[in-house]
Amino acid sequence: MDEVIACPPTYKLNFAEQIYAVEFSPFEWSQNLVCIAFEEEVSVGSIKFPDNEDVEEIIYTPLRTFHHETRIHSVAWSPETSLSVVPKIVSFGVAGSDFKIRLFTSDLNEKDVFETLEGHKDYINAIAFESEGELLASVSDDHTCKLWAVKETPKLLATLYLKSPGMSVCWHNEESGKLLVAEKNGLIRLYNVRSQKAIMSMDASVVPLMSADWSLNSLKVACVSAGELVLWDVSRPSRPVISRTLHTEGSLIIKFSRNNENLVAGIGRPNNILKVILSGKLKLIGGLSWHYKLPYVCAGSDRELLLWRIIEKSLSTLSVGLILIKAVYRRRK
Repeated sequence: MDEVIACPPTYKLNFAEQIYAVEFSPFEWSQNLVCIAFEEEVSVGSIKFPDNEDVEEIIYTPLRTFHHETRIHSVAWSPETSLSVVPKIVSFGVAGSDFKIRLFTSDLNEKDVFETLEGHKDYINAIAFESEGELLASVSDDHTCKLWAVKETPKLLATLYLKSPGMSVCWHNEESGKLLVAEKNGLIRLYNVRSQKAIMSMDASVVPLMSADWSLNSLKVACVSAGELVLWDVSRPSRPVISRTLHTEGSLIIKFSRNNENLVAGIGRPNNILKVILSGKLKLIGGLSWHYKLPYVCAGSDRELLLWRIIEKSLSTLSVGLILIKAVYRRRK
C-alpha cells in the first residue's frame, strides 16, 4: 500500500467568497503570481513563500480584480505576463460556462483590456497557451479542439475534430508546434499543429478519461481514467510504464509537479481524495495547481486557499506516495 502521511496544510489563505478555480503561473518570470476564480470575479495576486523570499511567513498580495459574467471552468496564464517590464503586463485566459473564452490583459494600473473568443458549442474543459504566447488551444464537450491566434487580433485558426469530448490540452514545453489532446474515450493524441495531424497516440484502455497532463520535460504523459492512473514514457509510447488504481470510484483531475516529474497530484473518489504525499480535508474543491519552482501544491477549499509544502522523497518511478485529501467536489453544470 502507498504510504500516507496525515498532515494539515502548511499555509492557509482565507477569502470572502468560494473559490472555483486556482492556477499558479507556470512561467519562471511570473512564478509568484496566482489567479483565483470566484463566482463573478477573477483575482490576480502575488504569493511570497519563506523558501526563497526575505519573509518569515507566506504573504499574499492582491494585485487586480477582474469581473467575469459566468462561472469559470478553466484558467490559463499567458507567457506574455511579466512584472519586470515597464509597463507591467498581466495576461491570462478563462473559459466560462457560456462556452466562451475571455482574454484579459492589464498593466495593473489604468489599462485593462479583455477580448472574447466564440466558437465552441458546449462546455470548455481546458485551455492552454503555447510557450511563445502566439496560440491558445481549447478543448470542449462539443468534440473539438480549437486553435486560436491570440497575439494581436484574436481569431480562430483551426478546428481539430475529436471522437469524444476533449478533456485536457497541453503544449510541449520547448517545441511550440506540438500539442497534447486527451479525449474522454481514453485516447490521447500528440499533434503537429502546423500540419494538424496526429504524430503519436496513446490509449488508456479504460473510460472515462477525466484528465491528462504532460510533464515539464515532456518525456512523460499521465492521465486518470475510471480511477486508473496511466503513465507513458513518450519515447516508448506503445505500452504504459505504469497502470494502477489511484481512486477506487473514479478520478477527476491530475497535475504533474512543475519541478519534479516523479510527483503528481490527483483528486478522485470516494470522498474526493486528493493524493500527493500528505493528507488533509477540504470542503469544496476549487482547482488544483503546483508552483512553478517551489515544492508547493495548492487547492481551493470553499473560501480558503490551502497550500501544502511537499517533502519530496527519492522516487525512481512514479510509485505515487501521494496525498489524501477528502473533499466534496462540485463539478460545473
